[in-house]
Amino acid sequence: MENKQDNNIDLSEMFNTLWKRRKVFYIVLPVTFVLSCALILCVPRYYSVEVKLAPEAQSSTPSASLMALASTFGFDMGSMMSRDAIYPMLYPDIVSSANFLVNLFDMPVTTIDDEYSASYYKYMLEKTRYPFWTRWKGRLKRLLSGGETEDHAKQHRNATAGKKGIDVFWLTKQQKAVVALMRDNIICEVDKKTDVVTLTVTDQDPRVCALLADSVCAALQDFITDYRTRKARVDMLYYRNVMDTAYKEYIHESERYTRYIDGHKGLTLEKYRVEAQNLESEMQIKFSAYTSFQKQYMATQARLQENTPVFTVMQSAIVPQKPAGPKRMIFVLAMLMLATVVTMTVVCWKQIRVFLLG
Repeated sequence: MENKQDNNIDLSEMFNTLWKRRKVFYIVLPVTFVLSCALILCVPRYYSVEVKLAPEAQSSTPSASLMALASTFGFDMGSMMSRDAIYPMLYPDIVSSANFLVNLFDMPVTTIDDEYSASYYKYMLEKTRYPFWTRWKGRLKRLLSGGETEDHAKQHRNATAGKKGIDVFWLTKQQKAVVALMRDNIICEVDKKTDVVTLTVTDQDPRVCALLADSVCAALQDFITDYRTRKARVDMLYYRNVMDTAYKEYIHESERYTRYIDGHKGLTLEKYRVEAQNLESEMQIKFSAYTSFQKQYMATQARLQENTPVFTVMQSAIVPQKPAGPKRMIFVLAMLMLATVVTMTVVCWKQIRVFLLG
C-alpha cells in the first residue's frame, strides 16, 4: 500500500510547480500562436465540389432481396453478374488513370474574378499556389539535380502526337506533375450497396472547381458510353458499308437487266429468254442481299440505342461559397493545445519521471 501511494503523482505539488513556472507559458503560448498563424496562412485555401450520379445497370441481376442480403456481407452481386468488363467498382481506377486525366488538359476554365481564362493545364501551371516549404523543396531538388532540363525529344513527340498534342506514353515532367496533382484533386468513390458514384473535386478557385467537377462527370459518362457502344458502332459502320455496296450492285444489275430486255424486245429465241432469266435472278440475288444487310443495319442501330447507358445525375456541380479548408482556427487551437501539453510535460518532468520509474 505504501508503494502504491509513493508511486501516485502529487497533483498539488504539480500545480505548485506549474504556477511557479507560469512565465514559461507566457512565452511559449504567444510564440506558438504567432508561428502557427504564420504557418497556416501560407497554406492556400481550397474549395470542394461533390457530384453524385447513378449509372444504369446493364446486366441481368438477381432479385432485389438477394442483392440486399449480399450487400450486407460486402458482396456486390450487380458487379458479379455484370456482362461488362468495366463496372462501377472500377470507375475510381478509370478516373485516376493518366489516359482519362490527360483528356481534361484542354478543358477551358475561367477564374471566379473573370480575370484569367485558359486551358486547365495552363491554369494548373500558372495559377496553382503552393506553401513556401513546397517551393523550397522543389528548388532544392532542382539544384541538387543540376537544374531542370526538359527532354527535347519528349517535347517534340508531344508536339506532334494526336489532336491534342499529348502522348500519354511519353509525358514530360511538367505533364506528369500536373497528372499527379489532378489525382489528388479528383476523388471518385462508389457505394457498394447502391452503385452511386460520388465525384469529389478540389481546387483553389471555386469556379474552376465547379467547372472541373462538371467536366469530370461528363468525361466519365462519355468514357463509359463509348466503351459500351463501341462494338455496336463498329458493327453499324460495317453493315452500313456493305449495305451501300449491295445497293450499288443491285442498281447495277437492275440496269443491266433493263437494258437487255429493252434491247431484245420481240425476240423469241430460247437463248435470249434464258439470258433474261439469268439476269433477273442476279438482280433478285443482289436485291435480297441488300435487304438482308439493311435489316442487319437496322438491328445494329437498335442494339446501339439499347447499349447506350443512361446516367442519372443526383447532385450536380455548384460553385461553392465557402472554402473547404484549411481549417485555420482548428489548426491554431490544436497547436496551442499541443504546446501546452509539451510545456507541462517539460516543467513537471521530475514528478512524471518518478511516477513512471516507480
